[in-house]
Amino acid sequence: PPPASPMVVNMNRDSAVRVEEQERTAVEAYCKKHNIEGLVQELVEGLLRDRPETKPKEHFAHLLRMQLLKEQVSEEVTEVEMAEASKASEVPGRLLINLFEATKNIISEIVPKETINIIIRETIKLLHADRVSLFVYDKRIDMLVLNASNLEHPIRVKPGQGITGHVFQTHEIVNILDCYKDDRFDQTFDKQTGYRTQNLLTMPIVDFEGECMGVLQAINKKESSHFSHVDEILMENLTQHVSIALRNAEVYRAAIVTSERASALLHMIQSLSQDLGVQSMILTITMHANELVQADRCTVFLVDEAKQQLWSISTDSGKEIRIPKSAGIAGECATEGKLIAIPDAYQDPRFNQQVDVQTGYRTQSILAVPVFRRAAGNQRTIAVIQMINKCEFDGAVGKFDDEDIQVMETFATFVGSKLEVSALVAEPKVGNASEWGKASDLDQAHPRSSLKVYEASHRGMAIAETEEDDEG
Repeated sequence: PPPASPMVVNMNRDSAVRVEEQERTAVEAYCKKHNIEGLVQELVEGLLRDRPETKPKEHFAHLLRMQLLKEQVSEEVTEVEMAEASKASEVPGRLLINLFEATKNIISEIVPKETINIIIRETIKLLHADRVSLFVYDKRIDMLVLNASNLEHPIRVKPGQGITGHVFQTHEIVNILDCYKDDRFDQTFDKQTGYRTQNLLTMPIVDFEGECMGVLQAINKKESSHFSHVDEILMENLTQHVSIALRNAEVYRAAIVTSERASALLHMIQSLSQDLGVQSMILTITMHANELVQADRCTVFLVDEAKQQLWSISTDSGKEIRIPKSAGIAGECATEGKLIAIPDAYQDPRFNQQVDVQTGYRTQSILAVPVFRRAAGNQRTIAVIQMINKCEFDGAVGKFDDEDIQVMETFATFVGSKLEVSALVAEPKVGNASEWGKASDLDQAHPRSSLKVYEASHRGMAIAETEEDDEG
């Protein structure tokens, strides 16, 4: 095309200048109308003042969100609500997405053990921590039970003990930048394991009723020297959902325990309704007592009034166990007719520690329940059911609680109704031994055949051969 004339070139230049001036005027008007210069200055000053650990763009976004919120909210909004909004606004969007995913995964689980595992796993991923410890408060034993990402078995901590116990009691957030420079930190665990705890973030798990359910602790922040303020916000929001998950898991656990106890009671009624011999009767009572209260061991002693002894049969070997009626905890339960619950056997002077020394078994908690004969208004103790070591849900040994006691009292009442009509515990007449005594006398004369002969004769069967004769 032919070149434009000088006049046309000048006109185009003038037009461009006018457009540029109009655009500049419009931008200046817009900046003046919305105070862009003041806004930019405020953002830069806020960034330099706060010097946040988040990226500058993320902090700019937080400041803008808060400024917009202040302009839009009504005067009825409290300072606490504004503080909560500020915390949420400080968290970058990418981390909020991670928080949402973590909470969704945590509240989707209901089985207690799996709930604990997923809480630990999601907290590690969310906070980029090397390790996470979850302390769950158990009211029955008044202890904080530690479930950690690096432990196969839980550890128990008393409320008020160390940093964890302090956080549990005070509901405070503890963020330690250098543990070895903080007097509250206990270095014992590090010395035992060789692990070095550099920094940690510890926070209470408080439910909607304001009750502390436990403590969540993140250890050693990865890719940083400490846990930041944003980490605190993330963890604080996470613990709210953790409390819901723990509460749901506790309800589920209680429902399972109730269901198992109801099933055990039904099986017990069915089993004891049959015509059982000596050893079968003891074995059945022992088995169902264990199921009802999750005891590690159980012994059923029947009272032999004629000889003033407690008599039982080992469920393992079938051998006779015989002790004085007034001996030990079972003896006190039998003679005084009272229920005895001991949370720590080694702190109770009535417990004979030599038994543990000889067997290598460690007795911790004991529950001894008397079984009464109430026929014809004559109440006396006819048996004692003694449980040893309550097995908790996490596999550790706990103490027998009020619910265990109530269940066992009901169980003992039913067992008593079965035993009081049995010849095993019949009132001894003058010059005559009880059937229980006759069985024990047989045992002394023929130790291998006594139970067989006694059980057969108890059913009216004429069997007198011994096992030795059978073998011969």
